[in-house]
Amino acid sequence: MPEDIQIVFWFLLLLIPAYYLGMPLVIRFQQRVAAHPNFTPLDFYQLSPVMSQFLMSRTKCLFDMGFEEPTLVQVPNAVPHVSAYLIMLVNRPAGDKAMVSVVVSEQAAMQACMVEFNTRWDTGQVFNTHNIPELLWPPEPMSVRTQVPSLQDPRKLYQLHTFIMNKHGLAGKKVLYGPEEALDYLARFAFREPCEEKVRRGWYYFDPAKDCYRPTLKGAYLLTWGLMQPFKAFRKLALLRRERKTLEEFEQAGGS
Repeated sequence: MPEDIQIVFWFLLLLIPAYYLGMPLVIRFQQRVAAHPNFTPLDFYQLSPVMSQFLMSRTKCLFDMGFEEPTLVQVPNAVPHVSAYLIMLVNRPAGDKAMVSVVVSEQAAMQACMVEFNTRWDTGQVFNTHNIPELLWPPEPMSVRTQVPSLQDPRKLYQLHTFIMNKHGLAGKKVLYGPEEALDYLARFAFREPCEEKVRRGWYYFDPAKDCYRPTLKGAYLLTWGLMQPFKAFRKLALLRRERKTLEEFEQAGGS
C-alpha cells in the first residue's frame, strides 16, 4: 500500500474513535435544560405560515373532539437553540389532555410538528400517545408511551390513546390541572420531574448556579451515542417495529 494511502488510512482509523469519544464531551458542556423555563404568550407573527397552519388546524380538530380551554405559549431557549410553540387543551368530561406543538432547532435546522394526548391517573400511572417523529429518552417509570409518527390524524391518535388505556384495565381517577394552572403543570411535568428522574438515573445533575439540568458524563454518552450512526438507525428500526405492531393490534381491535 502506498505511503500516502497508509497515512490517510491510519488518520481515519484514529479519527472515528476520537469522534465517538469526543463528541459526547462537547455535548456534556453545551447541553442544558432550564429548571424554570421562560413561558411567553404565543405570537403567531413569529411563525411561518406552515407552522401557523399546523397549530391552528390541529387545534380546531381538537375543539371538534371536545377539547377546550386552550393555553397558547412559546418556550424559547429552554434547551439551547431550541424553541417550542405549544397549544395545550383539556377535555374535562373525559379527563384527558392534549397538546399541539411545533419544535424548532436553529442549530440543526430541524422542525418537528406533533400532537400528543396525555392522561395522568391518581395511581401515578401516566399514558402518553403522540406522533413525535424524533428519537426520545426511555420513558419514566409508571409511564406508558406510545409513539406512532405515521399517525397524523388527531382523531385516530386519540382513539389509539383510549385503546391503549383500555388494554391496561385501569382503575382509579384521572387527574387534570385546574383552570389557570396549565403553565404550572407544564413546568412541573414537562421539565422538572422528567429531569429529576434523569438525575435519579444518573443521567443528569442539577446546576444551581445556572438553575438548569446538565448531562452527567454517563448521560452525555448515552444521549450522544443514541443519536449517532449506526445506533440511531437501529433505534429507528426498533421504533418503526413497535409502531407497526401497535397499529396492527389497534386495527385488528376495530380501530380505524
